[in-house]
Amino acid sequence: MKQTMQRQASAAGRIAASKPHVSLGLNLRQSGTSPQLVVAKVAAPPAEPAVRDTRTTPVEVQFDKNQTVREGDYEAELVKAQSNKKDTAQASIASALPRADPSKAYDAAVVGAGPAGMFLACELAKRGLKTVVIGLDMPLVNNYGVWLDEYRALGLEHTLECSWDNAVCYFGEGKAKRLGRGYGRVSRRKLREHLLRICKDANVEYLPAEVSGLEVSGDGMQTKLTTADGVQFTARLVTVASGAAGGRFLRYDQDAPSVAAQTAYGIEAEVEGYEGAYPMNEMLFMDFRRHHTGVWEESAGKIQPGAHPNSGDGVWGTAGEVPSFIYAMHLGGNRVFLEETCLVAKPALPFAVLKRRLERRLASMGIKVKEVHEEEWSYIPVGGPLPTGDQPVAAFGAAANLIHPATGFSISRSFREAPGVADELVAAVRGGKGVKEAAAAVWQKLWPQEKRTQTAFHVFGMELLATLDLPSTNEFFDTFFRLPAPYWRGYMASQLDSGKLILFALQTFVIASPGIKWKLMAHLFTDPAGQYLVNAYKKRYLPEEETGETAAQGTDTNSSSS
Repeated sequence: MKQTMQRQASAAGRIAASKPHVSLGLNLRQSGTSPQLVVAKVAAPPAEPAVRDTRTTPVEVQFDKNQTVREGDYEAELVKAQSNKKDTAQASIASALPRADPSKAYDAAVVGAGPAGMFLACELAKRGLKTVVIGLDMPLVNNYGVWLDEYRALGLEHTLECSWDNAVCYFGEGKAKRLGRGYGRVSRRKLREHLLRICKDANVEYLPAEVSGLEVSGDGMQTKLTTADGVQFTARLVTVASGAAGGRFLRYDQDAPSVAAQTAYGIEAEVEGYEGAYPMNEMLFMDFRRHHTGVWEESAGKIQPGAHPNSGDGVWGTAGEVPSFIYAMHLGGNRVFLEETCLVAKPALPFAVLKRRLERRLASMGIKVKEVHEEEWSYIPVGGPLPTGDQPVAAFGAAANLIHPATGFSISRSFREAPGVADELVAAVRGGKGVKEAAAAVWQKLWPQEKRTQTAFHVFGMELLATLDLPSTNEFFDTFFRLPAPYWRGYMASQLDSGKLILFALQTFVIASPGIKWKLMAHLFTDPAGQYLVNAYKKRYLPEEETGETAAQGTDTNSSSS
């Protein structure tokens, strides 16, 4: 629901014209995303010098292979189709929030009106900053699954649509694993209502627009923002929260493995036969059984362990096959959400392959689709390099890589991190810090060396998963979920510090089969992800004079993750 923007008032034009600027060359118009901005009001800018420096220094914007993968690569058209879906039952942002006035001076600007951007905007405004969200007025269209304990801790249980007391996995015929942990499906409409309400209560303003450029003033204290239709205004600080699109406007470390992708094709549909295939009172978290090939229709439920028609456990000939699993939620009556998911792959497993596997899997399980209410094409970039800590633009949510490399989870973490990021931005504004110093404070909060080390560990796990065939994948996850619950839960939530992750690795190694032990050791010593992990731990725990490296991102003394 793209809105027509009013032209900037003449006062704002005078402000924009009176300051020299450093061009960031940002352009948030791109397929499949809805960039947005949040801006907050600051104290009056310092007096202009008698002689102004009118020169500008453009910041080069890269669009490399990693960014291509972040934005969908060869599946970009379907990624765009997913982001452009409509939902008339969701209220528009413009109907709930006051329209931003370009003639005003704002304290902070957040680009992105998705859940992460809106939540951060609320936290900023609650702390007294004049805040604006900028972006297209689009509904929430993705399906969000969350662990109940994490989501309840955030006080957001009222936004759930459905919940289950337990989640079940299958890692081969006759190998069901119940996780003993509740799972929930977030209602997109309830979450939208919640975000609009809290933003309205905090006096967040909204500007429906696409952002085409950012420039930092010559004195480094203000940012000029230009929209795609030519409106200009100033803000003290800008935080990009526009998802994968934001990556093209950030600089990244150079020593990390490349970006991978989690892809999934799903349907919400009326079906018959689900009760004969899966427990209706449990959430189906992962079913890696190879029912998508070599199995007659309606016969998968009759397969005995070791007697798959395609030999043994059905894994004959799977050495070159990228594994995928079915993820499902019974929503009541005959309505079910069903999704075939590839956890991680390089390159991404195509949606067409996932759709074909889902259709064949359902047929083999005797699940008949009667009516499809909605299709979903889920594309989540995972892993890859982290943003550097020395750039004049901050980011948040998926744009800041707050996506778990090995699971794709992000929404709970973004909500959990928002108050701390807001505190840093408020301190920067009230402390009179410049644009670059304020952005550095945000990056230090999001990605101190401790958290970079944790993420290097997660990336190592992700890179390992991307190399495993189906038998090894089943064996790996069977091992993973046999760990003590605090370890596997903490790992999935990015809440194990770097020291506990070493204990996690040691326990995994102790209980793993010889085959998994060998793969772990070979991956550590021969894969670039192994060296990336070792280097991160060196930066975290060894003095600079011993490593000869400087952690530009900064180190922290608190080793616990938030």
